[in-house]
Amino acid sequence: MKKHLREDFSRARKPSPQPARSFNAAADPVPAGNDNLPRWDLTQLYPALNSPELEADKDALETRAKKFYEEYNSTIAYLTGPQLGEAIAEYEALENMRTKISCYVGLLEADNLNNFSKTESIKKWMGEVGENTGFFEEELLEMKERDLMTKLGAPGLAAYAPWIARVRGGRSEQIDGDGAVLSAEYSSSNSEAWRRLYHETLNGMRVEVGGKKISIDEAHELFGTKGYESIEEREALRAKLGDALEAGSKRMALIYNTLMRDTLTYTELNKYSRPDEEENRGNLLSPEIVDTMAATVKANYSKLSHRFYGWKAEQHGTEVMPRAQLGMPLPKAPKEEAEYSFDDARRTILRAFKKFSPKFARIAQKFFDQNRIDAQPRPDKETGAFAMPTGPENSPFVFMSYTGDRDSLVTLGHELGHGVHQVLAEQARGLFLSEMSTAVSETASIFAEMLVFEEMLAREKDPARKKDLLKDKVEGMILNSMQQLSYYDFERKAHEARKKGELSVEDISDIWVQTQKEYFGPAVETDKYDRYYWMVIPHFYDTPFYVYSYSFAQNMVSGLYQAYKAAEKEGPEAKQEFVDNYIELLETGITRNLYEMTQPFDLDPETPEFWQKGLSLIDKYLNELEKLDDAPQAKPAKGAKPASP
Repeated sequence: MKKHLREDFSRARKPSPQPARSFNAAADPVPAGNDNLPRWDLTQLYPALNSPELEADKDALETRAKKFYEEYNSTIAYLTGPQLGEAIAEYEALENMRTKISCYVGLLEADNLNNFSKTESIKKWMGEVGENTGFFEEELLEMKERDLMTKLGAPGLAAYAPWIARVRGGRSEQIDGDGAVLSAEYSSSNSEAWRRLYHETLNGMRVEVGGKKISIDEAHELFGTKGYESIEEREALRAKLGDALEAGSKRMALIYNTLMRDTLTYTELNKYSRPDEEENRGNLLSPEIVDTMAATVKANYSKLSHRFYGWKAEQHGTEVMPRAQLGMPLPKAPKEEAEYSFDDARRTILRAFKKFSPKFARIAQKFFDQNRIDAQPRPDKETGAFAMPTGPENSPFVFMSYTGDRDSLVTLGHELGHGVHQVLAEQARGLFLSEMSTAVSETASIFAEMLVFEEMLAREKDPARKKDLLKDKVEGMILNSMQQLSYYDFERKAHEARKKGELSVEDISDIWVQTQKEYFGPAVETDKYDRYYWMVIPHFYDTPFYVYSYSFAQNMVSGLYQAYKAAEKEGPEAKQEFVDNYIELLETGITRNLYEMTQPFDLDPETPEFWQKGLSLIDKYLNELEKLDDAPQAKPAKGAKPASP
């Protein structure tokens, strides 16, 4: 899944099978040569919202849900093992039915923003039906551990053990009964209110540009556009953004202090050992794995991120870049950007997938053949990109707006990687067991990107374009694996400092600048906008400590990809063994932990060597990039269009 990110963010995707919803229309024009872009066929799910087929499924789901409530409400703790297994199987069947309907609604809304007004009634109906099934997981959550353990050996129930553990992963042994209810209500009324205030405050900030007052996001979109291309113009705009953030900084600091205190209070009540423990549990990761990853990545700042930004400064003819220069095109970058038709993208992706595994290519081919990709840019369409599974009995759909540039091609490969993963996991494990922790759900998509990137790199003959392609890849990997880790480092240090009392704006900004200077190194000079940039990163407010998932996913995939390339060099048998193990990994869902999933590859995520192996791929690409420094200027490509800034 892909979402728009600001200049400092990589093209990271939040690891989740659900789309990042954006309610702005996709206004990008259809590129020349791409006027026959595919649009998905949602009638594969239902002919229409008012179709007899949908009404029949609604009636069937409603009837079964009522029966389920009558049979199992307030009885879960008293069921035998086999009976509990039957109850979960029926609950999964109900969720399969609900998933098909809810995904159809979500896809309709993404397809056309005007459909939101048409789906209100069915969404209200889904909420009412949910009242007949919502009790089930709550009662499962409330079961005593000792009572549940005596039943798990029963046939029909044992297979659901990983899903039960996932449901109960948020269960607190320290807070139960009225305390648990109070905790949940407090979180809803307090934390959510502060998060709402954060978004309202940020969205309400204004920057005066050209006599008009515009939002932070709107001002940020001006970078690289006409009138904001030089260092001086960019510095002036960044100064205005810094002033706007500083003006609202006291309120932002109060909001962040309050949310950090809530996280710390929740940590204390649950007797967690650290503030990020809930996130670690949700990712099914031990603190040791997270700490090993973080320490290894930070230890490589000087070797990778500092080195890359030093190289970039040299390309600009300086030793230290003003912060405003960091996002500017390199002086010798291609003046024109090659355009890729959708057919080019399809051929490139399928060719890359087939070289890895014919099975991968066959699954991806069906997305094209069965009209399960919506690539048309339309003014009434949502922005963003995602692959949405619709249940084991149906097929996933891919959503994006294809604009003919390199990023569009890579995004399509990324989302098809998600789609292949979803097909493999749901067919092998069913709905419940095909779930995946957020930290590893991006494995297939980023791995797919790697396959597509190497295919593009191998076929690119123009030295300057090859250098530009490699530069973008190195920068994206560094942003994913290292900058996101620096954000996590900031969160850890800010929460640790918050234990001693409320932090001032300058206290928070000092921690932020320290972590960012450690990441960027001596070749980048920070400015005022940098100092207050922590205010515009919603993850810090909405999902504390989530950002390390980006670093985790990138480095895990890089390690796996290195193992793949090593197997490929060994010969066909070794390569096939890797492919078989990798497909089995994607089919695993939640039935194995991370250590078990990586064992077939002789990788151990609890060791620094695992993470160093992933980082070594960045080092390899960076070495290649440095060798291309003397690449001549690119020749205009056939069908090329001006490069975007």
